[in-house]
Amino acid sequence: MIKLSLLYLLCGVTLGALMLINKAWLISPLLWFVLPIHIEFLIFGWIIQFTLGVAYWILPRFLKSKGRGNEKMARMMVFFLNAGILLVAFSGYGLGSSFALTGRIFETLAVVLFISLHWKRVVTYNPG
Repeated sequence: MIKLSLLYLLCGVTLGALMLINKAWLISPLLWFVLPIHIEFLIFGWIIQFTLGVAYWILPRFLKSKGRGNEKMARMMVFFLNAGILLVAFSGYGLGSSFALTGRIFETLAVVLFISLHWKRVVTYNPG
């Protein structure tokens, strides 16, 4: 997740830089249509995904199994988050609002998976 978030950061900053350059020297008036992609990539792709990735890594492991939980659920969380980001980012380009809604549902599902995956890791340890 951290590597993916850094990739989103690179893409989002590149798009932002192109839009800023476009303000000074007109490259194309159509360049402003990438603003929703820029916003989605930086907010959800970089900030949210980086935060979830660091939390997954830094939260304490289970005491008995020394693991971080169900790896399949963690992979599903990453898939749903990234599918949601891409659906929302590109939904404004002729795909329709149903793609944006589906993307937001996927992002919400990723957060629910994150919470269910980590809830037992953050609850205070009680042996008895």
